[in-house]
Amino acid sequence: MNAGKCRNAAMLALLISGAVSAQSHTVFLVRHAEKATEPVSDPPLSAAGMQRADTLAHLLANAKPVAIYTSQYQRTQLTAKPLVDAVGIAITVVPIDKATATEYPQQLREQICAQAPDSNAVIIGHSNTIPAIATAWTGHSVRPIADDEYNRILMLKLKECIVVESLDLRY
Repeated sequence: MNAGKCRNAAMLALLISGAVSAQSHTVFLVRHAEKATEPVSDPPLSAAGMQRADTLAHLLANAKPVAIYTSQYQRTQLTAKPLVDAVGIAITVVPIDKATATEYPQQLREQICAQAPDSNAVIIGHSNTIPAIATAWTGHSVRPIADDEYNRILMLKLKECIVVESLDLRY
């Protein structure tokens, strides 16, 4: 890990340690890790993706998420698996397709807001769903995720289910 990534990871770890009780809910939005090229329709993670998933688990385990949401695709679920194993909870699969894409951000928000106060959640999605969720929740445009960009974490702090702070971080 280069010096810039180490600084970002250290900053993220500090933010996570303060996120547990700082707001009613803290949500971490993450794109799935690097995927293999085959099969095209539902690829697993590449070797680099598996390493990134392990790194993500080390970073987010201290946040003690009470829920981890993924899509139905194996790349999101495989990205979540090391974190699921670290915190001992199950993945909640929320399927998405073209017909449900518009309602998807609100569906996730309702599930997260139904959780106990001072709880954290992780949503592992895709390059198109993560910015859409953040934009829907914040009301502000979020920079798109490039096809080769796998290191962003969008951290949203909610109070009474309203975003009061958002951070765009790298790991």
